[in-house]
Amino acid sequence: MTVMLGAATAIVALMMLFAWLPEIREPGLLLRRWSRGSDGHCSAGIRQAVDDVISGFVTEHRLPEVDTSRLREMKSRPAMMPVTLLLHPQLVKRGNGRFVRGRNLTAVMAATGISALILPPLAGMALHDVSLSLLPLLNMVVFFTGVQLVRQTYSDLSLINVLVTGKPD
Repeated sequence: MTVMLGAATAIVALMMLFAWLPEIREPGLLLRRWSRGSDGHCSAGIRQAVDDVISGFVTEHRLPEVDTSRLREMKSRPAMMPVTLLLHPQLVKRGNGRFVRGRNLTAVMAATGISALILPPLAGMALHDVSLSLLPLLNMVVFFTGVQLVRQTYSDLSLINVLVTGKPD
């Protein structure tokens, strides 16, 4: 049982790490900082990084030029930019002119749920065996990062659907 729960913890931790890689890399960090503290004016390097991330999202979803121009116009309002979806375009898919939850977002939600389910037994095992104490902590980190990613994705999903369709959800 311990081996199975330890393996499940390792698998969901690696899965969440791969889901968070775009946030950890340089363009993600730069885009987050730009969206929080900027008034729309920025250096040429930051502008290029923002354009590259937007181009990646547009390419991933094959957006028409009208929707692409709406998304590019958001650069003047960085606080309203859907940063999570731009960094993680694989979390959503386009269906019937709207963006909906994709397979990767479902996988992140499943990993978050699995980490919540295996946390109590692992915490009980860690009470009796100190060498297992890292596993419940790792599960808590996976759970909270998963919840944060899902929360930010759904927030950006409603924003980008309003931006693309012009109608609220």
